[in-house]
Amino acid sequence: MMAARLPPWALTAFNILGFQAVWLLCVYGAGTGRWLPGLFAALLFAALTLLLSRDRNRDLRTLAIALPIGFAMDSLLAQSPYLDFASPFPWANWAPAWIMALWIGFALTLNHSLKSVYHKALPTFLFGLLGGPLAYGIASQRFGAMTAESGILASAVLVGLVWGGGLSLIRWIDLALIQRKGLTA
Repeated sequence: MMAARLPPWALTAFNILGFQAVWLLCVYGAGTGRWLPGLFAALLFAALTLLLSRDRNRDLRTLAIALPIGFAMDSLLAQSPYLDFASPFPWANWAPAWIMALWIGFALTLNHSLKSVYHKALPTFLFGLLGGPLAYGIASQRFGAMTAESGILASAVLVGLVWGGGLSLIRWIDLALIQRKGLTA
């Protein structure tokens, strides 16, 4: 296995840098109407992360939990009067493909570069509460990937609550499945 040959710091560095590249390509692409490069970057990042992973089954389980919840979260935001996503392919008022590409990448950071946050309930909630609006704000202000339709503060509060709750739900389901199967976190 290739992961066994790489030191843990190298895997963490790859995970951080790889996801940042996915994030940048997704939000820049959405803002310029070219969402496909972000999707390809996310799929490449996912393939490499799973290839290098020391616990591929856990990563796949977390990904399987995060994708539908992420779709629901961002679809809720898209249908609200507070947020409008650029490049809404394939459907308006639902989480666009580029957002789902971000979810692929983000889910694969939870057991790696974000594991110290993700393994504890309060830090997970606070990360979503504060990090969600920060990431959406940068994507909006710097890249035009979305617009806050009802004001920045109201949109930030909604995004923070949705992300704090949604990320906590992902963690809760993930841990419940681990405990049910008698696995280790």
